[in-house]
Formats: sequence, C-alpha cells, structure tokens
Amino acid sequence: AVTSDKVSLLINNAPASATVTMNNQSGTMTISSDVDLSNTYTINVEFSEGVKSYDVTFDGIYDTEEFETAFGYTGNDLGAVVGATSTNFRVWAPISSSVVLKIYDSGSPAYLIQKDSTATDTPSQTISMTKSEKGTWVASINGNLHGKYYTYEVTNGIKTNEVVDPYAKSVGVNGLRGMVVDFSQTNPTGFTYNKRPDTMTNYTDAIIYEIHVRDLTSHSSWQVASEFEKYRGKFMGFTVEGTTYEGVSTGIDHIKELGVTHVQILPFFDYGNAVDESGSSTQFNWGYMPLNFNALEGHYSTNPYDGAVRINEFKQLMMTMDKNNLRVVMDVVYNHTGQSGDSNFNLILPGYYHRMNQDGSFSNGSGTGNETASERFMMQKFMVDSTVFWASEYNISGFRFDLMALHDVETMNKIVAALHEIDDTILVFGEPWTGGGTTLSSSIAADKVNLEDMPGVAAFNDEIRDGVKGSVFNASEGGFVQGNISLPTINKLKYGIVGGTEFAGIDSAYLSYTRFWGNNPSQVINYVSAHDNNTLFDKLMMSTNYTQKEFIPNMIKQANAVVLLAQGIPFIHAGEEFMRSKPCATGYTDTCDAGKKYDHNSYQSPDSVNQLRWNLKAEEDNLAVFEYYKDLIEFRKSQPMLRLSTAEQVEAVLNFVEFTDPTVIGYTLSNYDEEFTPYDELLIIHNTGDFASIPLPEGETWALIGNRNGIGEEIIKTYEGGANIPLLENETVILYRGLNEVPIEEPTGCGSCQELNAAILGMNVLVIGLFFLFRKKI
Repeated sequence: AVTSDKVSLLINNAPASATVTMNNQSGTMTISSDVDLSNTYTINVEFSEGVKSYDVTFDGIYDTEEFETAFGYTGNDLGAVVGATSTNFRVWAPISSSVVLKIYDSGSPAYLIQKDSTATDTPSQTISMTKSEKGTWVASINGNLHGKYYTYEVTNGIKTNEVVDPYAKSVGVNGLRGMVVDFSQTNPTGFTYNKRPDTMTNYTDAIIYEIHVRDLTSHSSWQVASEFEKYRGKFMGFTVEGTTYEGVSTGIDHIKELGVTHVQILPFFDYGNAVDESGSSTQFNWGYMPLNFNALEGHYSTNPYDGAVRINEFKQLMMTMDKNNLRVVMDVVYNHTGQSGDSNFNLILPGYYHRMNQDGSFSNGSGTGNETASERFMMQKFMVDSTVFWASEYNISGFRFDLMALHDVETMNKIVAALHEIDDTILVFGEPWTGGGTTLSSSIAADKVNLEDMPGVAAFNDEIRDGVKGSVFNASEGGFVQGNISLPTINKLKYGIVGGTEFAGIDSAYLSYTRFWGNNPSQVINYVSAHDNNTLFDKLMMSTNYTQKEFIPNMIKQANAVVLLAQGIPFIHAGEEFMRSKPCATGYTDTCDAGKKYDHNSYQSPDSVNQLRWNLKAEEDNLAVFEYYKDLIEFRKSQPMLRLSTAEQVEAVLNFVEFTDPTVIGYTLSNYDEEFTPYDELLIIHNTGDFASIPLPEGETWALIGNRNGIGEEIIKTYEGGANIPLLENETVILYRGLNEVPIEEPTGCGSCQELNAAILGMNVLVIGLFFLFRKKI
C-alpha cells in the first residue's frame, strides 16, 4: 500500500507543502494555501518501480454551481467586435493569470510563408488585456481593424500558449490566426440578411440533398469556360450556372432540376490540419476535424491567405442558392475538436470544454480522441452563439449535428429556441448516436430515447435505411429491395413509412431500443444512404454478389420511392439519383471493401473516389433513374398527405393494406379534409418480389399514375375496386381515387405507360414467371 510519505505535491513544478492522509489505495491531500486555478498542480507518487506523476484536473470544480455563478458570462460581445470608433476584444479565460492580445498584418506566420520552422515574425501591436467580469479579459484599440489578424497569448500557471480566439469570425491560411472582420466590407453586392427561399412551412416540407463542396465540380465532366476553372472544387463552383455535359445538366443546375428544397453541405467551417491550405488545392477531406468553428474553410476559397475572400465567396454561393429556391443546411461538428490537449479551447481553459475520464484522459465518445462537454455553461453558450451567428450572418437554413448524442438535451433545445427566434423554419437535426463510449449520462443525451424531450429536433432514421437496403455494417446483407422480407426488415420499413411514429401493426421489438422513438414525422429523417459507408449503388452491387447489375437501376428507384413516399423528412445522398459509385483508388485500399472494389469510408480519399461523375448521368440507365427521382420529388411536393407533421395526423390518414403476397407492402392515405389534397385517397404499393398480381382494395375506381418508369398526373391505366393489378419486380406503383369519380375509359395512347404493364393482362403469366426465374434473389 502507498503511504503518505510517498505522496508529494508540485505547484507549477515547484515542491509545495501539503498534508496527506491515506486510506489503503485512496487518500486526501490538503494544501496550505488557497487553490489558484491558474496554477498547475501535480501529485507525485513513489512506487517500487519508480515515481509516477498525475496532473490535477478541475472537473469537479467546473461542474459546480459555484463555478458557473462566478464565471458564467452571458454577454454577446465575445471575440473581436468592430465598433463605430474602435475595435474591441473580449475572451473568456477565467483561470489565466495573463492574457496578451497580439495584432498581425498577415494571417500567415513567417514559418509557413518561408517554409522554415525556425522563422519568426513580430506582431504590429502587443497589448496586455485587462481582467474584466466573469473571467473575461478585454482590450480596445482605436479605429476599425478590419483585415488585421490577431491571437491571444494565454498564461495558465507556468504554461503560456498562443491561441486563436474561439469566437474568431475568419482566419488566415490554415486557421493559425484569427481575423478582425467588418462584414459590411465583405458582403457581395446584393447580399440581403435574413433572406431564405419561401419553400417550407413545416419540417416535413423539406427534401434534403447532401453534398461535399469539392464533389460538385471536381470532375472533368463539369465543363466550364476557362475563366471559371479556378472555381473547380471551391465555393464559387456553386455560382456557375448553365453547365451541361452531353445535353444533361450538371453542377448547381442539376440540383435545381432535381427539385430538392435543401442542400446540406458537408463541413465548411475551418477544419485545420486535415488539409494544408498553403499546398495543393486538390487535397480532399470530409472536414470532420474542427479547428475554428466560426470561420469558413480556406481550402474552398480562391485565396486562403485572405480571410475576407472566403466570406465574400461563400455569400455569393448563398445568393445563388437563394436565387434557385434552395436552402442551405450546415453540417456542424461541435461534438469534438480536431486536436485534444492542443485545441484552442483546451489551451485557454484546460479540461473545461471537454469531458474527461477519472484518470485525467479525454473521454472519446467521438472516436476521434475527445468529446466536448456541451452541458457546461460556456460550451453550451458557445454552441448557441455559433449557430445563431451562422444563421444570422450567412442565412443558413438548417443545422445537421454530427454525433448529436454526444450533446445534451438542454443544449439542443436552447439552440432550437435561439434559431427559431430568427426563423422558425430553420431545421435542426442530427445523428442520434455516438462514435464510442461517453461519460455523458444517458438520461440527458440527445439520442433517440430522449427525442421526445426535444420537440424541435429531428434525428436520422437508421431503421428505414437498413430496412430498405440492409445493414451498413454488413456488406453482404440485403434489405427489402434485394428481396429480404424478414420480420425485422418489414417492421423497419413500415416504421419509416409512418414517419417514426407509434403505429398499430408495427412490432417495436425490431427497432432500436425496442421502442418507438420518433414521436412525430417532423422528428424523423428518412434516408437510405449518406456520405458515410458505401454509396447505394455500391451496397447493392456487393449485397447481390456483383451478379445483378441489370436489376440495380430498379432497386435504386424503389429504394428512394420508399423514402420519398413515406412520412417524415426525406434525405438524399448526392449522386444516388444517377447511381453514384465510389471506386477504390490506388493507395487508399484501407477503406475499401474486402473485394477492393468500393470505398466505404472516403473521408480522405482523393477526388477520383468522391467526385460526382456527370458523364454517368448522361448514360441511359442512369438518366432514367434521375428522371424517376425528379418525378418522385415533384409528386411529394404536390401531395400534402405525404408531408404530415404529427403522429395524430398519420394515424388518421394512413392505413396499411394487407396482401397475401409477403413480398408486397401497401398502404393508403385517405383525405380527411377536402381542401387538404386534390385526391380523396392515395394507394402506394411496393413490390420487391418477381412478377406479382394482387387485388386492389374494394370500392370506387383506382387510377394508376405512377410506376417504376415514371410518376405524373397522367392516368396510365384505371382499375375497378377489387381488380388485380400486375406488378413487376422492384416496382412501386401509385394509384388514387379522386374527389371526382375517375373515368372508366382507357386513356388513349401509351404515353408514359409502365414497361410491359400496358399489355401485361394479355400475356401468358407463365412466360413472365419463366423470365424472372433467372433472377436470383437473396
């Protein structure tokens, strides 16, 4: 056992007086002086094998009401604020003994410019800051310092570090210095604050399209005039309109043509060392390693050395989006910092902004080395302030929270409240899971279980994702579209169809936590693929053993027919709509599947893996999938019954139809308000099997307006109530009974008739059965 004489204290590396009382393997140390949080306290313990040192952390103090009362700052002036006659600086550093403001003319340190690690440069001004209220330090300099760069030199105990202001609104190259910004000098001509497309009232009106900045324009098939080449892979690439490849739209025109309402862009805040902004402009990274949360990433600017350029260019992107009726969702990553001990947060106040384990190590619920402590007052304030800044300054219309379950319920609710004071149509949603074990109490985690306590927050529905195509963690496992009709698959699929609400006939035993968690369709993001894991095309290829490529277009059509015809908020991964693939690249096989064909984790894989290949869209099968997705989106937007907001509405409107064929799922949506929709009743049927012939619900005549070849207002065929309808493999059909009786007469001409269906009743069913006998289903 360790005895008291073997335990000693160091304060700032100097021996200090303390009384130690040991009780077996634990003990109490009492020091003779008041605790100074700016000091570094180290406990040395002598063991038989030598001395071990342990730094004392202040977690227990940080979590107390006394600390929050003493140091919880509520002002809105943190950072560098340009005033009428002066520029004012305020930073929260409650335990620091000294903070020095350094002003630089350049955002690039000399060692970076000269490529010499020993090179140094001198600030143009150095000002000792004054300690102010609630642990903040302040300084004021006469004049408007727009365009100047700055850092803080913070001293805690014996350690002094130069850091970037966490509230910096822009930065120099590689995010190494903050920039003073007067936004009136950076705005492009015509930029208007608080301007968003009038495309939604409820969360469920949104149709989200996820994309990476580089992916949109990095491929050679994004063909532009020479003067726009410098915009390839940049923010400004989104502003180039009128681009085509062999007659099909590309770039921003493609997104506009598709018809989505929201474009979710992978992280575009400054993500630091993942790419070197002073190096090649073709480096690739998803951007989930944050450095400066309130500054734009310089890699996407045409000039990363000037922090004002990225602001102007991103606002031009926002103006182009607005002109094309597209709202922008920001992918935010407040759950961790790209660096742990050396992060700006931790260098200013060690151990406060992150959750720590009992042994003093960083809790790692993100899987990247650390996790932030959103439940602490000033981290919570930072998240609220930051999201409000992005929404107010850049007109952001939504926030997607990475690993949202690492945040607490209270913080998420405060973010929603603050954003909805700006615009109550701003979306807030996130991943309701973590990336590893966390020290955050499950009782307050912003996950599926606690979603009912966050009525303004939506969460990704991995139930429907796995139900449609199979688990993302098992490449060979299929879902409904590959022919899997197991009870888990069917229940997950139905759960997505009802928008994640509690619904009779769905067995919650097959869901996460074996419970209904969605509460309302406005809280559920339905999707089949995202930037994580394999693309939809690649997953389908692998799960069918690469033998059914000719059937995959119809599988891909049906996959998002399920999503876009379901309650909830639909989400599409860019390129799904023309069968995007991520082929493995030489030298990047660690993130490839076992067959080394497809990349399932392309976070730092090159453009050749990640880029959108517009030449694919021009191919016949791919273009057909795109046109089908476009039809689905247009139809969804025209049908309020597909965009219900509450569980009560879903229960009143939606009913599953029971068919004897287990490969078929069907449901009706019945109008309870004649002003609610143009149709009395919609019938949607998904068939994953081979050819099927099933009876329609009895009653009035049904009109077929959608099948796997297209969807529209034109009637393809009419069926008497109770009559059989033929279904091809992987076919989704849409029928309606209108407010006015549907005419019995057959429409003249085929028009957009489905493949084979116009003549199917006259065919020999045995021949059809033999044709599909050769299709191997799982």
